[in-house]
Amino acid sequence: MTVSDHNPAGQGKVMLVEDDPMIRALTAEWIEDAGYTVSEFARGDEALRALREDGDCRVAVLDVSLPDMRGDDLAQALRALQPDLGLLFATGNSDNLSAATLERPRTGLLRKPYSARDLANAIEGVSAD
Repeated sequence: MTVSDHNPAGQGKVMLVEDDPMIRALTAEWIEDAGYTVSEFARGDEALRALREDGDCRVAVLDVSLPDMRGDDLAQALRALQPDLGLLFATGNSDNLSAATLERPRTGLLRKPYSARDLANAIEGVSAD
C-alpha cells in the first residue's frame, strides 16, 4: 500500500484499487492533482483491510477485474463497511458489471482509457455530500 498526502486541505480520501502498476501510478497522480488524498491498492483484500482499519474514505475507484476478486464483489464488501462510500468502476469492459450494481446510489462507470478531467469529474459525481 502507498498512501500519499500532497494536499492536506484537499477534498478527502480516494481509495484506488487497480492491479496494473502503470495505470495505478498514473491514476493516483491524477487523483492527487484533483486535490484528493489517495490510497493505492493492487488487490481487493488489501483495500478491504485498509478500510476496516481506517474506516474513512470518500470514493473508491475500482478496477472491475482484480486478481483476487471481482470489482462488484469488492464494491459490495466496501459498502458493507461504509454505506455512504462513492463507487467508481474504471474499466475497459463493463460486461462484468450487472445493471443492478451500476444503479446503486453514488455509483458510476468510467470507461478506459479516460483522461484526468474525466476521472476528476467522475469522482466528484459519485462523492458523498
